[in-house]
Amino acid sequence: MSLFTKLLNLHSANKPLEDFFTEIVAYFFTINQDLLITWLKHNLIISDDSYYSITITTQKEHQGLESHTAHSRFDILIELSNGVNTDVIVIESKIGSTDGNNALKRYVEILSSLPNVNQRILIYMALPE
Repeated sequence: MSLFTKLLNLHSANKPLEDFFTEIVAYFFTINQDLLITWLKHNLIISDDSYYSITITTQKEHQGLESHTAHSRFDILIELSNGVNTDVIVIESKIGSTDGNNALKRYVEILSSLPNVNQRILIYMALPE
């Protein structure tokens, strides 16, 4: 049994698989930013690696736009800056569930509305439970 499975099994109520996955991935990328950049480049998500500032935030709340009926919460928000441009990547993960309440559509609209952003990327990862 893996360490992560053991830790998750310590949670006595419903197991928050999605949140657990989000926090592990974000922590791993935070302490291994070179690996994050390598993964993004390898998967053709970014082409540049001259970022001097990388910020990774989990469970980032965002006010809904005027046309939205609900607020949104990004699982992982990655902000990459080279001093001139800022690229924003949102990673949304679903474990054993699907996109509910048009969340992905709202995320795209929110990303599109962000000011002073060079590149906006939404990564959707659907994983079986």
